[in-house]
Amino acid sequence: MSKQSVSDNNLLRWIMQIAVVTVFAVLMAVFIWYLQDSEPDIKQATMDLLADEMAKSVVSAKWQWEAEGRPARIVQVRYDKVTGKEVDRSPIPMSHLGWPRVEPNAQGCGDLWRAVLNQPLQIHSFKVYAEYFDGVEMSGKALDSTCRFRLSTGPSFDYRIYMGQVVK
Repeated sequence: MSKQSVSDNNLLRWIMQIAVVTVFAVLMAVFIWYLQDSEPDIKQATMDLLADEMAKSVVSAKWQWEAEGRPARIVQVRYDKVTGKEVDRSPIPMSHLGWPRVEPNAQGCGDLWRAVLNQPLQIHSFKVYAEYFDGVEMSGKALDSTCRFRLSTGPSFDYRIYMGQVVK
């Protein structure tokens, strides 16, 4: 073989090696992207479940308040779905509109979370922040007052205090 053909052969071998490494790197990048993209967002899913639970509990409290003759406080009882046994009781102060009463501050929103959901302001090992937004300051309407429950980054949901609505 001549020096030229050996040189051409080495160049071809070198180009093939670069092509194989490049294809491998692209396939790995696509594989990593696919795995990361297809993994469910646990924080978002948990916040969505808690928002649904809060909406259900708030409506249940409203109906219980009506049925009991509109008292200032109700006691919400929860039962195990499988055994039917009582698992806990939670006293909930009610407003004159029939929704759980919230003091107009972040502490009041935190108290709402604990009373309605009967759990601490924590999801797994993540702290849930309760924030109060005054409707008069936001839009000039007191009925727009809102509690926002959020993680430090990512998912949140709002509770419209005077309307009993949970907004994801």
